[in-house]
Amino acid sequence: MNNDITVSGLAFKLIYSDKTGSLRRETSRGTSLPTELLIKHEDYVDSKTKVPGVRTLVRLDYYMTMTDGVIRPVSLYVVCSKPSDPLVTSGIVTSLEAMLVNLLHGITNTSGLDLEGEILSNGEQ
Repeated sequence: MNNDITVSGLAFKLIYSDKTGSLRRETSRGTSLPTELLIKHEDYVDSKTKVPGVRTLVRLDYYMTMTDGVIRPVSLYVVCSKPSDPLVTSGIVTSLEAMLVNLLHGITNTSGLDLEGEILSNGEQ
């Protein structure tokens, strides 16, 4: 496990880690306005298919002072539900991750739709 992680030039320092997940915090804007990186794992059983698996959450919380003076987070997270079946490989998960990133940011010339602003900011469906 990586104790500290640098993402987009921000150094996230490990706050805690246990068997279910970890929390890292970046405080370049001050300790009262951190950016937090939460990674959690949990076993699950799909309610419809009854197939067990592992669900992983990766969450970023950017704390900021709102117009009313109260500090609140702006959050973005992704959840991966991976059934426990030998046919479900890490390559499949990685491929889905790349598709999601391309959908939002249009990283490649032809496959990306560059919809991050429309979906996340403007709420288009």
